[in-house]
Amino acid sequence: METEAGRYKVDLTGVESDVQSPVQIITGDGDSHQFVEFALGHEFFAVNLFHTREVITPTDITPLPNSPDYITGIMDLRGLITTIVDLKKMMNITDEYEGKKKSRIIILDHNISRKPVGILVDDVSSVSTIAATDIDNNAKGETDRGRNIIGVIRQKGKDGAQGRDKLILWLDIYAMIERIVEEI
Repeated sequence: METEAGRYKVDLTGVESDVQSPVQIITGDGDSHQFVEFALGHEFFAVNLFHTREVITPTDITPLPNSPDYITGIMDLRGLITTIVDLKKMMNITDEYEGKKKSRIIILDHNISRKPVGILVDDVSSVSTIAATDIDNNAKGETDRGRNIIGVIRQKGKDGAQGRDKLILWLDIYAMIERIVEEI
């Protein structure tokens, strides 16, 4: 899932943010966005595909003493010491995951965090391209309140029935990691 940033343009049109992110929204074209979708508890979330480097299965994580409870620890990822953030704890989600336990670590792109960082999630469900018309940007949360929501993605059910739409919260992972990068 390596990205080729040179092939894509940065589209900041219509984006309002309190955070001065080096990369707000990166798309292949102006009509769609690509996401990595994942589960935390029984809720679904997404981050921009171009803010990630890869998805791995958790291996040995060494705990860090005297760190916030959402910092799971560190691991050696091909010679790089990588800090692992438990996104579920960071977001105060207490629900148990209802599927088979398939914990994954999403390794973030170095443009998002100045240090190697991975986010621990319950499961990665897919990599999707979503039409801009299926994203509600009016649901954006205030960054200073800690919600860090860029928008809500409406994903149609397989049978196209309106009542079976799945709502996915698009997270501003840059703002979330920027808050904690000084602690790690």
